[in-house]
Amino acid sequence: MLDLFVGWLRHKSDMVNLEATRLICEMKNVTLAQLTRSITVTHPSSVAACNIDLENLISDPNRSVATYAITTLLKTGNEVSVDRLMKQISRFMSEISDEFKVIIIDAIRSLCLFPAKHEAMLTFLSGVLRDEGGYDLKRVVVEAMFDMIKFIAECKEQALSHFCEFTKLSVRILHLLGVEGPKAPNPIKYIRFIYNCDVLENATVRAAAVASLAKFGLNNIDAKLGKSIRVLLNRSGIAQQCI
Repeated sequence: MLDLFVGWLRHKSDMVNLEATRLICEMKNVTLAQLTRSITVTHPSSVAACNIDLENLISDPNRSVATYAITTLLKTGNEVSVDRLMKQISRFMSEISDEFKVIIIDAIRSLCLFPAKHEAMLTFLSGVLRDEGGYDLKRVVVEAMFDMIKFIAECKEQALSHFCEFTKLSVRILHLLGVEGPKAPNPIKYIRFIYNCDVLENATVRAAAVASLAKFGLNNIDAKLGKSIRVLLNRSGIAQQCI
């Protein structure tokens, strides 16, 4: 239930934001960090006066303190501060555990309010995606990038390109490439990465790759590209089994 209310904190309606905040504050067994998050998301100006002190805490030797300081700054700062904060985050990401990285990535999702900064955010997120990390961390990064594609139209192609650089493409990413790739100015550049998954990955991922390739063939008006897709599908072991 808490996750549902937290999601409503970013609803476009102020009334929904305030009601979600009230419900979180009234819930039992809610931590101080969770209460602080609800206030900073809905009333950033109320804590903006603390930002100078919070920036000093980023260099605190206690990485827990530094993590919560920078996540609060991400949620209460303005567009001007985004680049500076992203540089500071990059410097200490290697010093913290996946648990704290997840907290930071979750805070970065709130930066969709600043679409002009999408390049810096995507570069950072794609770097985390390529680095070592557990499943939960990778999942949160992918969700953050999905949010950016959803809310910032200008970043769609750049985000898709970053996904292609990620060698362990998940089923969900392949589905996204199948939906958005055919609409891209140069769809053929995504096809090579998808076909590699069909050849190299396990059966589940291969099946998702075949489905994604089929969408390129169905949704693209280029006859030559459609013919190439049919050739690739015919080479696919899964496709042959389905025929």
